[in-house]
Amino acid sequence: MGFVKNFLKPLRDQRGSSFIENALWIIVVVLLVAGAGYVLASHGVSPKLDQIKQSITNVQVPNIGQ
Repeated sequence: MGFVKNFLKPLRDQRGSSFIENALWIIVVVLLVAGAGYVLASHGVSPKLDQIKQSITNVQVPNIGQ
């Protein structure tokens, strides 16, 4: 019976559970922030940069001095 109690004792010990729960929450928040950053970069910034690039490409520079 003592062997069973010693075997089950670590299963009842919950000292590290709060650390693991906090780590999982941090991982979830980091993944959400990374996902939001990716969406912002691909749908918010990238099209605007393409629009600016197109505007710069269409600028005509006069030929001066020849």
